[in-house]
Amino acid sequence: MSNLEHQVLFEFLNNISPVSDELWGEISRFIRQKSYTKGECILREGEIETRSNVVIKGVVHQFVYDDDVTITTNLTPSGFPFNSLKSYIEGSPSIEVQEAITDVDLLYMEKQDLEDLVIRSHEFSYLMYKIHENILLDRENRMFLLQYRNPSKRFRLFHESVERSKGLTGCTPDKFLASYLNMTPQQYSREKRNLKKLHC
Repeated sequence: MSNLEHQVLFEFLNNISPVSDELWGEISRFIRQKSYTKGECILREGEIETRSNVVIKGVVHQFVYDDDVTITTNLTPSGFPFNSLKSYIEGSPSIEVQEAITDVDLLYMEKQDLEDLVIRSHEFSYLMYKIHENILLDRENRMFLLQYRNPSKRFRLFHESVERSKGLTGCTPDKFLASYLNMTPQQYSREKRNLKKLHC
């Protein structure tokens, strides 16, 4: 890992729960790195997810197909984790596709290495517990956001209550953000214009 990658991953983990030097040394042994170019698939439909990933640079689009229509399940910017959780837990073929919508650098840990470390280290077990709490909170916030039929309210809550919004705005094409918020591109553009007017 480069110093920058080291810093991004360490800050991500340490912001969730303090990481001792000893644990960081253990984690570093199992971390792998991979880069993807814009448009490249990270995980295809039907493949089995075996990794826990953290984005170091770029944005990852996670989506499923519904009658050949793309439905966004998540957008993951730098400093956030992701994987196809159902496939990862069950060892089943993924229905989700993961695609780099910019050039992307990832750090990841293989499931078996992660589970071995969980068994050996109480500190790492607690860290993973806190990571999963954060993931559940993030998903609950988005679930609440999508309950609102009013696009203006969804747009506003996205910027106010979804932590990843700061990492997505400005580097993610609007069509992906619109899909993430269950809005048409036209609705998203209108809300974006209205937000700019408020800040002028």
